Amino acid sequence: MSRHYDVIVIGAGPAGLSASSSLAELGLDVLTLDEQSRIGGQIYRNVEAAPAESLALFGKEYSAGLELTQRFRKSGAVYEDCASVWQVNPDGKLCYSRLGSSKQVSATYIIAATGAMERPMPIPGWNLPGVMGAGAANNLAKEAGLSPSGKVVLAGSGPLLLLEASLLIKKGVSIAAILETTPALPPVPAIPKAPQALLRADFLWKGITMLRDIKKSGVPHYKGVTHIRALGQKAVESVEAQCGEETLHLNADMLLLHFGVIPNTHIFRQMRCRMAWKPDQRYWYPACDAWGRTNHERIFAAGDGAGVSGALAAQYKGELAALEVARCLGMIPEQERDTLAAPIKKSLRNDAFPRPFIDALYAPRPEQFAFEDSTVLCRCENVTVGDVRKVVGEGVCEVNEVKIITRCGMGPCQGRMCGPALAEVVGAELSMSPDKVGLLSVRPPLKPIPLEEVAAMDLGAESSEGANWLLDKK
Repeated sequence: MSRHYDVIVIGAGPAGLSASSSLAELGLDVLTLDEQSRIGGQIYRNVEAAPAESLALFGKEYSAGLELTQRFRKSGAVYEDCASVWQVNPDGKLCYSRLGSSKQVSATYIIAATGAMERPMPIPGWNLPGVMGAGAANNLAKEAGLSPSGKVVLAGSGPLLLLEASLLIKKGVSIAAILETTPALPPVPAIPKAPQALLRADFLWKGITMLRDIKKSGVPHYKGVTHIRALGQKAVESVEAQCGEETLHLNADMLLLHFGVIPNTHIFRQMRCRMAWKPDQRYWYPACDAWGRTNHERIFAAGDGAGVSGALAAQYKGELAALEVARCLGMIPEQERDTLAAPIKKSLRNDAFPRPFIDALYAPRPEQFAFEDSTVLCRCENVTVGDVRKVVGEGVCEVNEVKIITRCGMGPCQGRMCGPALAEVVGAELSMSPDKVGLLSVRPPLKPIPLEEVAAMDLGAESSEGANWLLDKK
């Protein structure tokens, strides 16, 4: 296999597939790496092999992925599945692990289309068996046709929580209740953004239909819920929550949590890309221009990994990044790039009409992060919220200092599951915005790999240079 490519695309979701297809169709040498066994990312997971009943259940938005995957298959891009990228260098070098072997490759340009992840939200008992993300349950349904058994409680906030509830209702799953932390009345910042959302009546109608189906099912649906906790000994047995003055006690065999999605930024942070803070959604994302170019000349960001905006917008952003990369490589002139980009940008603006309203409607609120001291914050290292508050009370004021003292964020996930909440806890203790307390450092390997894989890597003629690079942690 070639060691050098014109472009390496990381991720085979909507952004990665569209970027790879566009570049390969222009005759460029493209390598697409994805850690899943099938293309499609999270939203289009397993769409190529989905049976007719799954296509019907998940709707036309899911089926739209077929056109994208078919285009990719025909494009000529080299594709490696089950490829876990564990180091990326701003100069275009990259290491990844696949089938027990690690390889080093390079490219003139890299497009990182890492997608989004569910926002981790520690609650008491969230580490009990039977508690999982609603998005993870959706992935299992797409991948293997699995459905939860027994009584299910869904809790959290965001349109994807309601979407998963409506899908489970259609599948006949027994839902004990839906516990929304979203206020019963729309928050004030959402009201002035509603008129723009009306420009996408189809999008709003889908949401109305979803809520109507939930109401028609008779499933108890609570709003303004607080103090959610999973209870049980060896596994979740019940869920407790507060709704106004009422304390809810619900028997449950499974609790599905969802508190919105945030960009998956570990690759960008490992490369030391410049990061920006989105205050209304309380997340970090790589700062980039309209084409996806980061502060590193060779590195582009595309899709939800560069700011959450949905599958269709991710596809458009993948196309735009590809056009700029093609221009940089001399395949198309600037005028042709702009001509080809014009309708894509128009479609992107049209798709974005409802986004400000939806973001404001489900925006995370500071009070959601008022965790109990006994709640496990870092599941890898078993660090509690109280442990973190203790060291902050002793004078520590930066998340990486907290990490060194408590080991919170030092586990195999490198802070994916605790980093956002850690910043919220430290910020709240210091009466500061979470972006003011730092961002956890990320170092290679991004994913756990055996040391023998690194030792066995063939670095070719660049062995000396490559070895120095692999050891460089500065």
